[in-house]
Amino acid sequence: MTIHDNEQVLQQIEWNDISEHINHLAHFELTPLSLLNDSLSSEDRVQKLIQTQYFQEIKYDTDYRNILLNIQGMRSDFSFHDAFLKIQKEFSIDLLELNQIALTIELYLDFFKPINSFFPNHIEIEDFHQFKRLIIKDFLKLFRQIVSESGEIQIENHPLIRPLYHEQLKLEQKIRESLNYTLNSNDFSNKIQFNSFDVVHERYVIPIKSSSFSHSIGSIVSRSESGNTLYVEPRNIAQSNEKRIEIIIQIQAIIARIEKDLTIALGKYTSELQQITNFIYFFDEHHTRVEFADSYHLCFPLISETPLLELNSAFHPLINNPIKNSLKVEAHHHGLIISGPNTGGKTATLKTIALTQLFLKYGLFVPAHSAHLHLYDKVFYFGNDGQDLSHGLSSFAAEVKNYTELYNHLGESNLILIDEIFNSTSSEEASALAVAFFKKLQSKKNVHLIVSSHHQTLKTILHQDSNYISAHVGFDLEANSPTYKLHFGSPGSSQALNIFKSITREQKDFEDIYDTALQFMDNQAIHYEKLLDSISQKENQLSKILQENKEINQQLKNQKNAMDGVINLKVAEKVKITESKLKKITDKAEFLLREVKRGDISKQRQFDKKFGEVQTELAKHKHKEESLPSKDYSNLSKPTEILPGKQYFCLSLEKTVTVNKVDTKKKIAFIGKGAFSMKMPFSTLRSANERKGQSVQPDGYIKSRNSQIEYDCRGMRLEEFESLINDIISDLILGDLPYINIIHGHGTGVLKNWLRKFIKDNKDLTILPSDNGNDGETRIGAKTQ
Repeated sequence: MTIHDNEQVLQQIEWNDISEHINHLAHFELTPLSLLNDSLSSEDRVQKLIQTQYFQEIKYDTDYRNILLNIQGMRSDFSFHDAFLKIQKEFSIDLLELNQIALTIELYLDFFKPINSFFPNHIEIEDFHQFKRLIIKDFLKLFRQIVSESGEIQIENHPLIRPLYHEQLKLEQKIRESLNYTLNSNDFSNKIQFNSFDVVHERYVIPIKSSSFSHSIGSIVSRSESGNTLYVEPRNIAQSNEKRIEIIIQIQAIIARIEKDLTIALGKYTSELQQITNFIYFFDEHHTRVEFADSYHLCFPLISETPLLELNSAFHPLINNPIKNSLKVEAHHHGLIISGPNTGGKTATLKTIALTQLFLKYGLFVPAHSAHLHLYDKVFYFGNDGQDLSHGLSSFAAEVKNYTELYNHLGESNLILIDEIFNSTSSEEASALAVAFFKKLQSKKNVHLIVSSHHQTLKTILHQDSNYISAHVGFDLEANSPTYKLHFGSPGSSQALNIFKSITREQKDFEDIYDTALQFMDNQAIHYEKLLDSISQKENQLSKILQENKEINQQLKNQKNAMDGVINLKVAEKVKITESKLKKITDKAEFLLREVKRGDISKQRQFDKKFGEVQTELAKHKHKEESLPSKDYSNLSKPTEILPGKQYFCLSLEKTVTVNKVDTKKKIAFIGKGAFSMKMPFSTLRSANERKGQSVQPDGYIKSRNSQIEYDCRGMRLEEFESLINDIISDLILGDLPYINIIHGHGTGVLKNWLRKFIKDNKDLTILPSDNGNDGETRIGAKTQ
């Protein structure tokens, strides 16, 4: 029998605990029946997986959370299916059940847009606005008169019930006053069992001791289990009780009529109600799938059309802090054989694979980091306890019987999981039978075998067969514990003798058992087990080294990240200091600009002095030790003479410039033309043709215009404006000016729009804030590197 319909197998792989968790996560009691539907087609399973992934992506959306809260406010035991049968047959539905239907309708009306946005393939009610108008008029408005959204019945709000309800309240008040008087009278002080009254069978009664009862008191309505107390209706309130019961009957009749009318009213909307409730169940099912996947950290599996079992970092979902293993069995493989010590993880691996296929069958995410799986037509699981004592079969006989049934029930594609095959008979015979049985199975198409075994011969034969993959679970002899890691490429030692020796180390009476056992073992078997043991230990040591290297690498990364954090803090501090100093220089430049505008500076000498001060401070800042390391120009030689019309490399400007004229007495070179030309000492100039890797700029690079901080471009044509901007922008790029202020005016904004797009497209430029906030001008600055 396959795993999903074999209760014994499901219990062995802990499916019952997992399905109980699913039941707990679902809101409606009927949801797990839909979720754990094993008759899904392959297309349905894939669709369930895709829908679960989508729900996982939107689960934190506000509308999603509100829909969820509304659903969780409904009764978990309510069956919409049963309610619809009553509606179709026009059987009355009581008010509390009608409230569940009302809640679903109100949920749909309130969240119509997000519901259709999230789930367009599941809710399709034509002419929503007409449906909303009619369902409110025919049902919701009338129903909410007597039942609140919390399910509290408020019959006093209904116009037909309100007068009867108030009449009942007055009558009950009168009855209680009469009973209190009776209970506190001297005639009844010794007759009552306790000083209180009750309502039994809709009649107010008082507790009378059975030994004190007389018919003059009233009629017996009920009695206690012991018979010591009689619940008596006093004669003085009998008539009032009757009147009260009549009112209650009238109210119940009206409520019954209301329930009937409301049920009939819903009958006109059975199609729409079915669609709404389908969505309610659909939402609960897929929310449950998401919660299940998130609680166990499951992954979305890729589906293979051909037989394939590929799991990366797979784990058993019920094991706390599990060791994760990866494996891959492809279509051309016959299977995988896992060996190694007991309690090493072989059984857990088989159970994990079985659960993975079971999860996939129900369209659930699987327990792995990633997975690429074929959904086998049939999956069989055989645990290591195959006894069938009820039929008088031994473990071996029961196992043989199971395998014959297996052979007769193979499907189109089959995954067969066997834990400790033929473990209840001799090793040599078991190995021979197992190999023969595997060959018989492989004569059928599409059979994958995953088998665990201690049998030495079986491990050896299958290891030599390239159609099978050999693997073993590790064991750490130093720690005397399994590592639970799967190692591929070789079988593993069972470690039975070593484990026995380690466990009995403190038992002196057992010291000779290990040595005696070795004498009975065949030398070839001993050498074989020692070889496997050596391989296993080396693999274990290698795994430890790799893990240590991984941890060291992570520590180094963490240290690097920490150092990066410290460096970033220091850089931020430097940037802050630099920004402060640049601000001071900018302020000086702006003050100089205002002086020029006011006419306070009218002579070239005054401007040279002021502008020189700004340039000097900027140059000092640029070459300070705390800034980026200065470029090395020591390989450039000083020219023997400075001649007009020649190009030289200027250390101050860090660029090649053309000298226009010289003052040999003062040893000053004039760079640029016009009244506002710049003066550079001979000592700052170097031979341009000796600078390695530095291209010489053309003669036009140093402009013949004045070096200005502000340009008034109002009235310019766009072509003229573009030419000017492209010409003067080098003053910023090369550090001639701290900024340039362009006055373009408001107007149609043609110049302004072009300029701001030009700045945006140029990674070296930025827009600086202006003092006056005037949108008719733009202040351009060079971005700091």
